Amino acid sequence: MLQAEVPGIEWPLPDQGPPPTDIILDLLECCADAVGEPIKGTYHRFFKHYHLNWNREAGLARFLSDVNRIFARNGIAYELTPDGQARRLLPKPLAEALRSAVFKTGDDETDRLLNKARHRIASPKEDDRRDALEKLCDAFERLKTLEPGSGKPQQADALLDRAAVPGTEFRKMLGEEALALTEVDQERLRSLEHVDYLFLRMFAFVRMVLKATGRGG
Repeated sequence: MLQAEVPGIEWPLPDQGPPPTDIILDLLECCADAVGEPIKGTYHRFFKHYHLNWNREAGLARFLSDVNRIFARNGIAYELTPDGQARRLLPKPLAEALRSAVFKTGDDETDRLLNKARHRIASPKEDDRRDALEKLCDAFERLKTLEPGSGKPQQADALLDRAAVPGTEFRKMLGEEALALTEVDQERLRSLEHVDYLFLRMFAFVRMVLKATGRGG
């Protein structure tokens, strides 16, 4: 049963060391999904035991508090959310930017991709973080078509012209940054640190452009 819920786990846990981080977090999520607090009820005189009730909310709250306290005391940059899901603790400036960002691009699919990306990047799982970058890149490409123009290059230039005064050094820098971000090959990013770096760089660019063009940010 446990192996079905947490693929890759060995039980009992092996003596030679703990399992990988993602398996530990999966196990904690599995426990959070099942935990509850027993409540002692009336005493059964004949069978000499207490009737027990089950308080899901109280048990989950205590479990989350205990786990998150252990994480915090040991400097482990994860936490369990109120619904028992594991997530990374991001640096405060980034966490605040992701939390407070507003997406009003005028295109529902672009807004959906941006919202999905900002939530999945906080996942401790590699596949989720790579998916977050993929969705952000898709949204980045769609942003280039929001302004009027005869083709995508002209539309992208029109977008950047609204974000910065044409002919200025900053406008030139935005164009160079947009080109650099466009040319990145995601599939060659083998390190998660590289995935995180590119996500932060692209998200900062997208958010700045959205703010400058009145589309949220």
